[in-house]
Amino acid sequence: MINILHLRDTNKLCGPGKTVLETTCRIDQSKYKINIGLLLLDHEDESHNLYYQAVKQRGVSIIPIRARHQFDPRVVKNIYQVVKKYNIHIVHAHEYKSDILCLFLAKIYKVPVMTTAHGWITNTLKSKIYIELGKRVLPYFDKVIAVSPPIRDELLRKRVPENKLELIYNAIVADDYIAENFQANVIRDQFGIAHDKLLIGNIGRLSEEKGQRDFILAASKIVKQHSNVCFLLAGDGPTRPGLETLVQELGLSDHVVFVGHQHHIKPVFRDIDILALTSYTEGFPNVVLEALCMDTPVLATSVGGVPSIIENEKTGILVQAGEVDQIAQGLTKMISNMDFANQLAQNGKQKVLEKFEFANRVAKVQIIYDELYKEKYLTAHTHD
Repeated sequence: MINILHLRDTNKLCGPGKTVLETTCRIDQSKYKINIGLLLLDHEDESHNLYYQAVKQRGVSIIPIRARHQFDPRVVKNIYQVVKKYNIHIVHAHEYKSDILCLFLAKIYKVPVMTTAHGWITNTLKSKIYIELGKRVLPYFDKVIAVSPPIRDELLRKRVPENKLELIYNAIVADDYIAENFQANVIRDQFGIAHDKLLIGNIGRLSEEKGQRDFILAASKIVKQHSNVCFLLAGDGPTRPGLETLVQELGLSDHVVFVGHQHHIKPVFRDIDILALTSYTEGFPNVVLEALCMDTPVLATSVGGVPSIIENEKTGILVQAGEVDQIAQGLTKMISNMDFANQLAQNGKQKVLEKFEFANRVAKVQIIYDELYKEKYLTAHTHD
């Protein structure tokens, strides 16, 4: 049995968190035992942590690893105590904080370490500094997974050796996203959206890098010609007050609906007619895979790993980030010909099923675990 510790620093269930959780649930459990270590401060109650609750609900082992404050050096020792207690063979990190801690762990205690680079969000100077530090430690890892070609290229620029680098796309459990399995109009009825309205959705954290301001500005252009269109934002975050103000200033209150964070997101996909991803940066967005599997046409900005999924006018509409006119024109083209839009969705769904099904991703990750266990863990312990 190969024992893996996934190290996470999060309080929400986002794309990377879903990937870790689904991998844990779908890996060969006769060969691998996975624990998730969750970094928490002493005063934090894990029962209020959305990621902790989601993991517990799936019956996966999750271990709180505590520290007195954000920069408590003792947390490295606390991680190692978990490594010893659970006889961990490989530690797998997932964001800059866990990356930095893993480097110290590997240097002090000689534990094999790997990481997955899911993407980087740099909204503040503080986050830019931390992320840059996180990138600089990655060349010293035993293995690094990139979830998209642009992330792989950035890691090569940061001098991660090519022989340590693997490209493994994010993926989806397609059977969990079958539109007919979910009741229609749940979200529409809950928020008073008429069934005959064409509904365009934006799903994700309300934050600068997600480009929701551009989504709303595009909406203001579209409703001038298509009054029967409604726009939905599913998510919460720091930019919500400003976005709500913008909606009021543009006179869009009858056309734009904020539904907040939706713990169960599939009813949203079921009810929207088009997904618009207007981000300025992405790693490899699960939301695009999820939409296509739910037969929802997609317009998306050409950022991160998006072009690996969306081929313009083949599997969706691809536009440049920050180009409000392109967003409006692309959505208008879909609105004006929903048969065309739905055909794009079917083409995209076929691509997802062929290239981004979760079983293929898990198989590739298992190969890496096997190699690290044999080449790093067993070798080190043989020489002890």
